[in-house]
Amino acid sequence: MVDWDDEAKLPISIQADLLSLNRSSLYYKPVGPSPEELFIKHRIDEIYTKHPYYGSRRIAALLNAEGLVINRKAVQRHIRPWAIRLLPPFMAFE
Repeated sequence: MVDWDDEAKLPISIQADLLSLNRSSLYYKPVGPSPEELFIKHRIDEIYTKHPYYGSRRIAALLNAEGLVINRKAVQRHIRPWAIRLLPPFMAFE
């Protein structure tokens, strides 16, 4: 754990060296997703829940028809963290 106090016994650079960390990674503050990105993820989830046999191309086409500009690769990137495999239509009913 890094001691951020001004009265610390060791400077931040030496603490980072002892922990084998880059100093720049100590100052990094992760940025949360934007509201637009959250809306797109929720909309993709709604479409996938209603139509689990839709692929990324069809989901992208539906979103584009709704006025959201998104391509197939972006749909795949949003789905990837959920560990969902989109089924092709001929396999969805087996």
